[in-house]
Amino acid sequence: MSIARKSKYHCDIRASFATAFRNWRRRNDVPLKKVAADLGLSIATINKWELGERFPSGHNFEMLADYTGEPPCRLFCLMANQCIPADCLLATERKR
Repeated sequence: MSIARKSKYHCDIRASFATAFRNWRRRNDVPLKKVAADLGLSIATINKWELGERFPSGHNFEMLADYTGEPPCRLFCLMANQCIPADCLLATERKR
């Protein structure tokens, strides 16, 4: 018996992350080159994340969340500065 079922919700996680990350970077006026240098990664890697061609590994995603100062769930939110999911709100409140 298979536990995995097809979700009734369609969500392209790579595309959502790519858009949210690009929006964060542009909103904060941080060049790809700076993100890459600060994280110790290549510009090509960061660019592939932003284009939705690649997704960061668990370790790199954790580094990116620390780097941006955003709760991880907001790195998937296309309207991150307009909506705050409940878990993000709790995480944000804990940071204060």
